[in-house]
Amino acid sequence: MYKVNEIFPGIRHITETMGVGFTLIEGSERAILFDTGYGMEDVKAFITTMTDKPVTVLLSHGHHDHMLGARWFPKTYLCAEDMEEFLERTGKGQRTKVKAQAEEQHVSVPEDFMTAEIAPPEAILFNEKTGSFERKRVNLGSLEVQVIKVPGHTPGSIVLYVPAYDLLLTGDDWNPCTWMWFPTSAGAGLWRNRMKELIHTLEEENGRAIQSVICSHQSMKREGRELKEFLEYMTDERLADAPAIDMGAPINTHEIRNDEKGWKLIFDRDKAV
Repeated sequence: MYKVNEIFPGIRHITETMGVGFTLIEGSERAILFDTGYGMEDVKAFITTMTDKPVTVLLSHGHHDHMLGARWFPKTYLCAEDMEEFLERTGKGQRTKVKAQAEEQHVSVPEDFMTAEIAPPEAILFNEKTGSFERKRVNLGSLEVQVIKVPGHTPGSIVLYVPAYDLLLTGDDWNPCTWMWFPTSAGAGLWRNRMKELIHTLEEENGRAIQSVICSHQSMKREGRELKEFLEYMTDERLADAPAIDMGAPINTHEIRNDEKGWKLIFDRDKAV
């Protein structure tokens, strides 16, 4: 069962049955689908109920909860740096874990979930830069979308920027609960600085502040100022003083949290701050 929120005209954020979100961005000539979720339901069939335009599928990064739904599409695109992650996260071991997770949540699992082929994504080809970030502009007819590589949550994480709405789609490079503890994640301080640099670069280029943010694990849009406040809160001092937290993995995970704001940052303390 999908839940759809229209964030702006032509921009619909969809939450799937396992709780993760992906976004359909539709212009007058074509559309982008940003992520595909776990794929327990036929994502492509659902998207065709909302648009009859050609759809390009962009994967924000190579983690299973964002791209197992790629099984329903003949072609998708992913940043080249996350191709190895894609292969691991679509393998039997990860699918077994996801199947068990779905069953625990009483979510119906497709009969062919363990065996369905997922075509390897094609690499996103960036052709310019904005500041220090690689970028590709996509014209959807009446709407421009910028695809920007921002290594952080994974080495090949991408974000999308829609200048017409001063809207940033962060994938997993930012959620109110941000995870930066995976083996391929950047150090928390480096990630924070990159995100601050990205915001400054886009706002300088466009002459306007980022007003809205769509996160993968939130059903409604967030305010741009919240993202900025979150990043400012994650100071070097707080990173150094953050208490340890057990994430069930042999990683030196620590957590900064602000319960009043509902913020968390979980990161690997052994990586350079």
